[in-house]
Amino acid sequence: MRREEKRGFTLIELLVVKAIIAILAAILFPVFARARENARKSNCLSNLKQLGTAHMMYCQDYDERTASYQDVPAAAATRSWMNMFEPYMKNTGVLNCPSAPGKFRVSSSGMYVSYYGVNITNVSVSGATLDVSLLLSPAGAD
Repeated sequence: MRREEKRGFTLIELLVVKAIIAILAAILFPVFARARENARKSNCLSNLKQLGTAHMMYCQDYDERTASYQDVPAAAATRSWMNMFEPYMKNTGVLNCPSAPGKFRVSSSGMYVSYYGVNITNVSVSGATLDVSLLLSPAGAD
């Protein structure tokens, strides 16, 4: 009777396959990292577009005036521009920056805290608002 031979992989063959897989992984990991960062950038751009749309909707409802940096002095400790835009956002998830180390949160005083910000050159901290038409009209045009 013939004896049946069992043939398996040798140690060298297994090491060669492992080395090939390691080389392919080293080539592909940076590609995946770039793709992930591009997805984060796209998500961030979408969030900013939604915040801009919420801002414009706010302006339409409040006689073409922008939101102030914080609400009127009586509530300035609890309401920021993000709180004022909340009714115009589908959800507050747009306040999460995908590349930021932390996430959007609500402070103990009820104020929204996010990595997105507003240019306070065009708004007032005291609760006064700025007419949008002043921002959009060319300098010196009346």
